[in-house]
Amino acid sequence: MRPLTISLPDYLYEKLTQEARVSETSIEELVLFQLKRDEIRDTALTLLRKRAGRCLTVREPILKKSSPPIWIVPIFTNVDPPVEVGEIHVAADTGEVLSTEMDVAEMIRKGHVSFGFKSFAVKKQERLTELLALNSEQVLAPEVRQEMDALLAEKQALQIRNLQTLEKRLLS
Repeated sequence: MRPLTISLPDYLYEKLTQEARVSETSIEELVLFQLKRDEIRDTALTLLRKRAGRCLTVREPILKKSSPPIWIVPIFTNVDPPVEVGEIHVAADTGEVLSTEMDVAEMIRKGHVSFGFKSFAVKKQERLTELLALNSEQVLAPEVRQEMDALLAEKQALQIRNLQTLEKRLLS
């Protein structure tokens, strides 16, 4: 590791010195810890942006001194009032994200529930997916086509209700 020398204003140096004393560590270790924490927060935020867009956000990571040590990054909805929906775990020694896409999907689901969104029933979604695939392969019988159209209409109506719920929440 190469040494680095920086100049700080007196007030900032005093603040770092005070924080280091409280943490019972050196200024150098405190600064390295803060940099690592920022890196972990950015790692978690990047994962969320890829999987959840901007509907979820991160808070300050907390180092859990377990064996092996892990960073716990609290995850909140990105609207007022924010609701905690889960956490992302990151290995402290490697920076590897330990949380899975299923964890993020569950956080998104909890966020939707906190907004008051209703979800399309899993069985109906599976049937709709099956009918849409079948429709792309062949001409559907009238009664099957009618079932597909009814499921599509129901899903679209649900999406509109969810958007109206979101609009009310954002404008209130």
